[in-house]
Amino acid sequence: MSNWITITKADLYNSKAARLIIAADTKSLAPGQTDRSTGVIADVTLEIRRKVARCNQLDQDVTKIPGGLKPLAVDLIFCRLKVAMEQDLSEAEREIMRARQRDLDRVANGDDMVEQPDNPIPAPMVQDIPKPAFGPKPRRRKNDVNG
Repeated sequence: MSNWITITKADLYNSKAARLIIAADTKSLAPGQTDRSTGVIADVTLEIRRKVARCNQLDQDVTKIPGGLKPLAVDLIFCRLKVAMEQDLSEAEREIMRARQRDLDRVANGDDMVEQPDNPIPAPMVQDIPKPAFGPKPRRRKNDVNG
């Protein structure tokens, strides 16, 4: 089993009310507009990866997040779909959003650990560049024979 996963619509259907997801993908779309859930999944995935990257290595696959963050991702996606459908979040949903953001902040600060990526992005090569030396230059006197 993989440590990092891609969140799919099936994950949303299995975890939350399918009616909201179907409505978000079909109702009140402009001509040519794609379904909302795909974009919201991508946005939440990017946000999670940005937070994870602060203190952890990322997987090469940009659609993947640590598997342990799946419930967090599903909750964020669900609430954002409700907002996109111009539905008010309940007080319980607002508290879930606040709690999930705190969870993400703990990951970003290195207070919570996540699974190691299956295909980590190679670490960039660090060049050993000498540090510049700063300090006062020796003063030369006008009558200095050597100067």
